[in-house]
Amino acid sequence: MNNSNNNDWSCDHGNNCQPGNLLEMISKQEQPSYDEQPSYDERPSYKKLPDYDELLENEYQERVGKFFINRNGNYPDPEYLIEIGGVPTMPKSNLVAISAKWKSGKTFFCDILAAVFLGSDHFASCRSLQDSGKVLFFDTEQAESDTFRLQKIIDSMTPEERHNDLGVACLQGAVIAADENRSDEVSRYELITSAIAHEHPDLVIIDGIADLIYNYNDVFESTNMVNKLSALANKHNCCIVVVMHQNKGMKDKNMKGHIGTMLCQKCSDVFNVEKHGTIFEVTHAYTRHRQSAGLCFKLDANAVPMDAIADRQLQVEIERQQEKSKLRDQLALCVEDADADIKKSELVKLIKEKLGHSQAQAYRLLEKAERLNVLATNDKKHYHLQQE
Repeated sequence: MNNSNNNDWSCDHGNNCQPGNLLEMISKQEQPSYDEQPSYDERPSYKKLPDYDELLENEYQERVGKFFINRNGNYPDPEYLIEIGGVPTMPKSNLVAISAKWKSGKTFFCDILAAVFLGSDHFASCRSLQDSGKVLFFDTEQAESDTFRLQKIIDSMTPEERHNDLGVACLQGAVIAADENRSDEVSRYELITSAIAHEHPDLVIIDGIADLIYNYNDVFESTNMVNKLSALANKHNCCIVVVMHQNKGMKDKNMKGHIGTMLCQKCSDVFNVEKHGTIFEVTHAYTRHRQSAGLCFKLDANAVPMDAIADRQLQVEIERQQEKSKLRDQLALCVEDADADIKKSELVKLIKEKLGHSQAQAYRLLEKAERLNVLATNDKKHYHLQQE
């Protein structure tokens, strides 16, 4: 392949694509200067740090010793804001994460948390553990009209006398990082920190955290932001709830990027939200304290969340009966010519032949049939179909 630019190796699919040649050519490319590298707020400076190993005793205690736990000290349990199913959660001075797939109810669950803390009685399994207090809700994703509607939804679920305890801000128009050449610009994170310092809220909701940084896969940005929010919650003794999307795979419930990994490490609690038809199910995935049973909700005609635990229980039972019926039909096909009791090895063979399953799939089907009480056995060696 001929190329007029001898320095352009990116389109060369010949001998120059050998690893050794590529490395040599990359090393010869003109690299951007340090000043041209992308920079973010609060990138670590490389100034010389003081020699802390040479501190005097009083300086040591002031700077280092204060971080050691005093066995005679008083370290009370965190103050919880909300109770779900009798289990206290949303601890002050902590980070809490909410994760879900796209358009799967994360924001609606945030609405519920805000409304419950402000005294809503729309959810039988949830109640506030505080008689008073403020909520700040920062929407980083939606337009102002959508954020206004979000505030109206929360107001519709809470007593009117508590409406002034809710502050909702749309940060879509705010910059991610302020430009030092424009003094009127304030970054999204700076807006949040200023509002918390001014309003003294108990519960802070940030929907979502990925919009506070440029790249949720950047190690420094992600670690820095999670640590700053954790320190902010501790400094102002509030619970900060952040929203983060899950990975794309349907079965992958991990939060996206490096920031998702950091949230799993730093958060006291992680809640997952899943959509099942018209019903949203919230599960308490991880916690450092007690695990709650979660909750279920659906939306009324005005898109306001309402309790749906009974609806979800009915939905699960219908799905279970449908699964049992399908499984029974499959096994009936396999044992239609067999005796009343059939050996396990013979049944596995029939499942493989008539259903086209592998050996492993056949055994998993048997385990499921036993669990759903479709198959019965007395000795784990002979099986028969249960009567409907």
